[in-house]
Amino acid sequence: MKIIKQPLGLIDHSDVQSDEINVLKVDYEMFRKDGKVSYLFIKGGHLVFSTYFFNKLKKIWIYDQEEYPLKSLPWIIDRIENGFWKRPADGGLSDFERSVSKEFDGETIGINAVMHCCAENMPGYSIWNVNRECHITNTTPQEWAIPSYMLKEGLLDELKVIADKYC
Repeated sequence: MKIIKQPLGLIDHSDVQSDEINVLKVDYEMFRKDGKVSYLFIKGGHLVFSTYFFNKLKKIWIYDQEEYPLKSLPWIIDRIENGFWKRPADGGLSDFERSVSKEFDGETIGINAVMHCCAENMPGYSIWNVNRECHITNTTPQEWAIPSYMLKEGLLDELKVIADKYC
């Protein structure tokens, strides 16, 4: 039976609390024109990907976030770098393995390689937490989509710095 964890509470970018540490602004160039702003925070033993954006259906600005046990970050980095990015002969995942998962503190975290990440024909990864509900739809899993090029152009290195400092 899947246990849904209590939400951490949405982080307000303009009113960050003392237990919320802003560690990185994540710049998605494809969403700049929409005014979407995303940050990584540390909050109570969790890495939180928080986004502020305009909801076109409700015609309001809202927050959403994805929450992952902080101790899963080194594993996420390793699976992308040494699993998905390496050839099977060098210890990487086989061409048929497009998804991996592992449990951390009772939360199942997974990574899927996807072909349409944030835009059509943009390869990347979906990092998900099956034990937490989306703050907007109240359905599981929470998912953070990261295009491959962003990881290769520096985001993976930034995540390593965060892992070294907080894990």
